[in-house]
Amino acid sequence: MLIGLSLAFALLLGLFWDDESSEYAEISHNMLQLKKLDARLDRDMLRISSFLMVQYDPLVMTTNDLREMKAKINLLIDEHDQQLKDLFSTYWQGMDEKLTLLEKIKFQAALVRNGIHYLPIIANELKVSEPRLYEDILVLINQLYTYHLFSADSQFTEVERNLEQLKQYKVEITGNQSLLEQVLFHIDSDLHGLAKLDLLKRRYLEISSQEYFEAIHARHEANRIAETSTKRELIMLLMVAVFILLLGLWQLIRSLHNAHQEVNRAWYRLHDAVNNLSEAFALFDADGRLVLFNRCFEDFYPWLKERDMESLTLKELQAVAASRVKNLNLEGDAILDLLPQGQYLEKLDSGAWYLSSNNRTTEGGLVCVRSDITESKQAESDLRKLGRVLEQSPASVIITNTEGIIEYVNPRFEKVSGYTAAEAIGQNPRFLKSGDKTKQEYNDMWSSLLAGKEWRGMFHNKRKDGSIYWESASISPLRDERGKITNFIAVKEDVTAQKRAEDQLRMNATVFDTTAEGIMVTDEENRIKTVNPAFSRITGYSQEEVLGRTPNILSSGRHSKSFYEDLWESVLHKGYWSGEIWNRRKDGSVFPEWLSISAIKGEHGIAKEFVAVFSDITKHKENEEQIRYQANYDALTGLPNRSLLSDRLNQAIAAAHRENWMLAVLFIDLDHFKVVNDTFGHVVGDELLQLVSARIKACLRESDTVARFGGDEFIILLQDVTEMDSVANVATNIIDHITRVFSLYGREIYIGASIGITVYPDDAVNADSLLRNADMAMYQAKERGRNTYQFFTASMQQHTLERRQLELDLRQAIKRDELEIYYQPVINPTLNKVVSVEALLRWHHPHRGTVSPAIFIPVAEDSGQIGPIGEWVLKKSCEQLKRWHNAGFSDLKLAVNLSSRQRELGLEASFLLGVLAETDLSPDYITLEITESLLMRDTDEAMTWLSDFKALGVSLSVDDFGTGYSSLSYLKRFPVDTMKIDRSFVSDLPDDIEDVTLVRTIVAMAQSLNLSLIAEGVETLEQAEFLVDTGCDNLQGFYYAKPMSAKELTLWLSSDVLETGTT
Repeated sequence: MLIGLSLAFALLLGLFWDDESSEYAEISHNMLQLKKLDARLDRDMLRISSFLMVQYDPLVMTTNDLREMKAKINLLIDEHDQQLKDLFSTYWQGMDEKLTLLEKIKFQAALVRNGIHYLPIIANELKVSEPRLYEDILVLINQLYTYHLFSADSQFTEVERNLEQLKQYKVEITGNQSLLEQVLFHIDSDLHGLAKLDLLKRRYLEISSQEYFEAIHARHEANRIAETSTKRELIMLLMVAVFILLLGLWQLIRSLHNAHQEVNRAWYRLHDAVNNLSEAFALFDADGRLVLFNRCFEDFYPWLKERDMESLTLKELQAVAASRVKNLNLEGDAILDLLPQGQYLEKLDSGAWYLSSNNRTTEGGLVCVRSDITESKQAESDLRKLGRVLEQSPASVIITNTEGIIEYVNPRFEKVSGYTAAEAIGQNPRFLKSGDKTKQEYNDMWSSLLAGKEWRGMFHNKRKDGSIYWESASISPLRDERGKITNFIAVKEDVTAQKRAEDQLRMNATVFDTTAEGIMVTDEENRIKTVNPAFSRITGYSQEEVLGRTPNILSSGRHSKSFYEDLWESVLHKGYWSGEIWNRRKDGSVFPEWLSISAIKGEHGIAKEFVAVFSDITKHKENEEQIRYQANYDALTGLPNRSLLSDRLNQAIAAAHRENWMLAVLFIDLDHFKVVNDTFGHVVGDELLQLVSARIKACLRESDTVARFGGDEFIILLQDVTEMDSVANVATNIIDHITRVFSLYGREIYIGASIGITVYPDDAVNADSLLRNADMAMYQAKERGRNTYQFFTASMQQHTLERRQLELDLRQAIKRDELEIYYQPVINPTLNKVVSVEALLRWHHPHRGTVSPAIFIPVAEDSGQIGPIGEWVLKKSCEQLKRWHNAGFSDLKLAVNLSSRQRELGLEASFLLGVLAETDLSPDYITLEITESLLMRDTDEAMTWLSDFKALGVSLSVDDFGTGYSSLSYLKRFPVDTMKIDRSFVSDLPDDIEDVTLVRTIVAMAQSLNLSLIAEGVETLEQAEFLVDTGCDNLQGFYYAKPMSAKELTLWLSSDVLETGTT
């Protein structure tokens, strides 16, 4: 006991002695990983600012890792350690500032990188005409590169000084002065762009993370020291308590030892007295343990000498007595109970008889006394023994005289034949004949018997009820004292069941050898005794290879230990088990089988053999799996289908309700997929859906579900959602992956994704409502410009109803003459002249009033109504232009907007050709405005479509330039004549430096590509003057004129309004 307490104390001491907790180690490890991520972020900043990083995927990974590390550390920090929590909070604020600066650095680096790469192209044009000037410019470009690499103030001053000298020099040349001005303008822009980039980089580097890490580490170390001190104080208290406990135990053990010695002395005195008794004596306590006995007790029961008497229990004595002692006062199974109280007789298997007495003590024990009465009982037993032999014989006994007449039958004969003794006595045994034996066989039998010989054979007899049975008979002659035969005795045994069993065995053997199911028989130790041919065919093992081995050779390893324990529990207790199991063939292949195991039990109910019958269900499982897969998975993408999604969503809702967590449903609809499918065919469309599925799955966790809902729609189920930002991040990541280029069959294909998001239980609590809400949110995302996501709000239901009503009203708008075309002039400020007008559609709703195009145009595109509406606008605006030409404004041109959706709906150049023919207009007067995004989607098909219009002789203009992703390569490929600078770049001119730089860059780009320019959204004189000075050809905006009806514009054109510059 003392050793055990000492070991326990040592264990507790070891547990408390651990100075560092796992929590401390985990926080320390995460802090180290955080420092590495911080350093990686600084490295990526330097690579971006040095133009070494063009693709930002590593930076995105680093940013995501930082966010994950922030969440992990915040979970580990104890809420009670406010100081450490504040230190980390300060560090995260600094990190957020660094990430903000890094976004600005990325933007600035992209601007400067494009500008610097553009310089050698335009400078090369001076190489032939102005070689000396070309060399000076190359020197200046090299100085610019040097300043980019080293960013010294002196280098900035040197470049700026040399740049001023070249600006002076441009006065001296005459041929390429315009080209030189462009070069100098770009060098000046790049120089100041590099200075701004250097300033952002310095601001970034001023945010030092090392101070934060030192303070956090110091606080974390102080926490560890305080925790260690507390543990040591607890150890000292524990040591004192254990010492006091050990001292008390020593005193207790000493007292118990003294008491034990006194009890032993009293015990020896009692034992001597009991040994002197002449009767056998034994005393058992209330728990059935043997407390006291004498030598006579061992002499009376000799087999007890074979074991240790002192450890004998009453239960063991009773068990031995059940097999060796006959209790004459009890019947049947009663001898298996505890020994009875009072007097009774016992007979040992040795033949000894005892008069026994058992009496309970006051404490509940038992006193057993035995007296030997063997001799008086022996005589009585011999007299009864002979009388029972015949009466209790398990075989039928018939005694006949020498003539064959029956004189005696025993009860067994009556039971087997159905005839009573009175019916049988006096008859010849032939009355039992069934006619199966011949007369000769009976003659031979009687010849043997009369000769004094024993006869053995089989009878096929008939019972009283007419049923046939088989008997095995042994007939012997009985002789008197002189040896004369006086009688014949026949001892017969009913072997009908045995004969039937033999027949059954023969039939079973045939079935065993020919059945298609495998059969295996094992013994009680589960060793294989036999197998049939089907077993060998299915498993590959011959009978010789498996005999004496256990069925473990077939184990596939797919089932757990508990599976086999349950199987054998059923076999041993119920006698049967059946079910599906996976086993392994000799060649190592694993296969499913349907297995039935039956236990063959012996006479005591203990299993002696086990029979296993099995069939190979591989084909059935394959068919079953195929049906299950087809019912639950999409055949094209392999993703869960609607059915499986519904099941998983309902399960997830139940789990979320049970665990009190949130889940999110994302409804994804692919933008422009129908165009790809219609243009390239279903083969390309199907492969694109497969690639999209793979990209979506790459953005999700293993626990999330993505299902194909139908067509180009997908549903994502996010479980265990803790915050909405994580859901938004998933949606953003999916959009980013889907909008990347797909390379299929030599083509570059671009599509997008609009995502609607709804959350359980905030938005709905059942599957149908969640899906409906996510669908509404998805349509809201489409209305907001596509390629974005939108969370569901309660107002969307009303918005959806309003949108559907708006769609219905829009279908009637043309018939009801509710649509009207407005026109906004485009001005050439140098000539002070209207060069063209842009057609803008307006809807005068009878109840809503004037509906903004920003509202009804997306509805028209989504519903397909943009097709007929667009054709109506083309036709009506061309008719109006013709009227203006006839009214004297013959130089006026018209610009009409085209939607990419019109191409999808089948608008062809032939339609415009027909309108021009009807209105007798020259195509030179028509400009078609397309969005920048159209250039980036389905490039080859868009090129063909636009080229068909260009072939008519009309002009093409890129609307809202600068808001998309177009590059020089796309602008060169497409037959574009004009670029329109988006109003977002004009609104802050000339005060915003970045807008100034962007506009100058766009103007320079248009000039280098020989494209005309129109600036939208001009609202002030300062904006107009800056744009004119920068080189913009044409202006459009409220400063000159707002959109007007055809009648209002006709009056406006007739006035001298351009003189004042106001409307």
